[in-house]
Amino acid sequence: MNYTPNSSPALGLTISPTMDPVTWVYFSVSFLAMVTCVCGMVGNAVVIWLLSFHSAQRSPFCVYVLNLAVADFLFLLCMASMLSLETGPLLTTSTSAKVYEGMRRIKYFAYTAGLSLLTAISTQRCLSVLFPIWYRCHRPRRLSVVVCGVLWALALLMNFLASFFCVEFWHPDEYQCFKVDIVFNSLILGIFMPVMVLTSTIIFIQVRKNSLMQRRRPRRLYVVILASVLVFLTCSLPLGINWFLLYWVKLPQGVRFLYICASRFSSSFSSSANPVIYFLVGSQKSHRLQESLGAVLGRALRDEPEPEGRETPSTCTNDGV
Repeated sequence: MNYTPNSSPALGLTISPTMDPVTWVYFSVSFLAMVTCVCGMVGNAVVIWLLSFHSAQRSPFCVYVLNLAVADFLFLLCMASMLSLETGPLLTTSTSAKVYEGMRRIKYFAYTAGLSLLTAISTQRCLSVLFPIWYRCHRPRRLSVVVCGVLWALALLMNFLASFFCVEFWHPDEYQCFKVDIVFNSLILGIFMPVMVLTSTIIFIQVRKNSLMQRRRPRRLYVVILASVLVFLTCSLPLGINWFLLYWVKLPQGVRFLYICASRFSSSFSSSANPVIYFLVGSQKSHRLQESLGAVLGRALRDEPEPEGRETPSTCTNDGV
């Protein structure tokens, strides 16, 4: 097994009875990650398909969720492609290396976009909690659309700059490219991660306080946001910090590689978990197997209080964009 600085195993690996334990673990985790990626792509494709039918009147959080589902789908597609290239000689070596590097760059582009979109979701929800009058009366009508567009452009710009500096000035010096990735990764995590944690903590405190004072269940949208952020912090964050561990912490090669495999699987699980969260939170216990997926998803993303003892309308069009 070849352990490289940019966390890329050798291409064209095959299973052999003489493989070492680390390689066997790699193939096992890669298989689990591949299955997770396929299931996650199906789930996110369903979310994209359902939300696309409400393009005329879509709530701000439906816009964010639609864009997040696209980012997660792209991330999982690239992860599955990388795993396929690593575990089988699908292409020639030179072509595989180029395709693999392209998939790796697109994967981190999707990772950056997903992280920023999830931060925007928690931030806008936090603003609606702290400043409800402003949010209802003075929030720009197309704020969510503009924010999503800016975040996609920012993620594309940062990843383009990282690729440009790497290829233009230091190719084929992988160690210099590795340091460039560390710099941009530090900027991404250093900006978005604290904002996500802070806003999510504020949301949790406000939801907890309102639940105790009003003795009412929290809105499903709060649960969706907090659950998505929690899953990201526990499962997808290791992929974002693995560069720091590889660069600063002197770990044995086998341990480093096993950490890479684990972070890949956990990040794949994180990107696959959001559709499951939406449908679990949005489902009614008494009608769990009778409602359409669109009705369940619309209820989970509803940005209004839920009447006590009554079923809420299943809509994703309760608020203008």
